Amino acid sequence: MPHPSSPSSPDQPPRAVGGILSLDVESALRAADEALALRLGTVTRQEIDTRTAELRGHVGLFAEAVLDHARTAADRSVRWEVDQLLASTPRDGALVFSAYQHLRDLARMLRRLADSAAEHGVTS
Repeated sequence: MPHPSSPSSPDQPPRAVGGILSLDVESALRAADEALALRLGTVTRQEIDTRTAELRGHVGLFAEAVLDHARTAADRSVRWEVDQLLASTPRDGALVFSAYQHLRDLARMLRRLADSAAEHGVTS
């Protein structure tokens, strides 16, 4: 399923091909690092939500590329974790801390998937 492109930072959007995020490990890792660098109290809920949407796109894309044909129990377990993480996005009325923590969880998962993609030579 295609994931819409959204900016990773105001300066540099991730590479997109036809409106779909590409498997750019460097861009994904940068987006994850930027999200993990945010500190609660210095970021708005709107920015948290924007970055969450971006990271969801990256996580979904990398999960499809790395885990869709998971053969080992470990890979199937990671796929389950990804599915649960994507399904548990806090709603609009959730506490800011919940949204912030979800953003950090997505960023850590993205790092994990991007590292795995780089190890397996998966690229766009």
